[in-house]
Amino acid sequence: MAITAIQPKIDMKKLIKRLPVLGLALAATAAFAFNMPIEEESMATRVWTPDASQPDGYRDVTAIAEEGNYDCNLSSDECLVEFSNDDPASGTKTILQDGEFEAQ
Repeated sequence: MAITAIQPKIDMKKLIKRLPVLGLALAATAAFAFNMPIEEESMATRVWTPDASQPDGYRDVTAIAEEGNYDCNLSSDECLVEFSNDDPASGTKTILQDGEFEAQ
């Protein structure tokens, strides 16, 4: 008993007719895959520093930061952060400066 391989029959005319559709599908896939999302501007207006004694773990230091009366010493901690909605409990955090906050 001989084993024969079953080969699919490819009709070149049908394949050529479908090339524009395949090209369009490939272009649409590439457009979505390489599309960079637009970043929203930060709505934050306040600056925070970590503080374990506060209920949300952050203390508002906006006035001190605006005056420049602070130092961020060299450490891997967060010194100044902002939250997307100015609420440490529910906002998305962005680290502005690393270090440990020290008011002058």
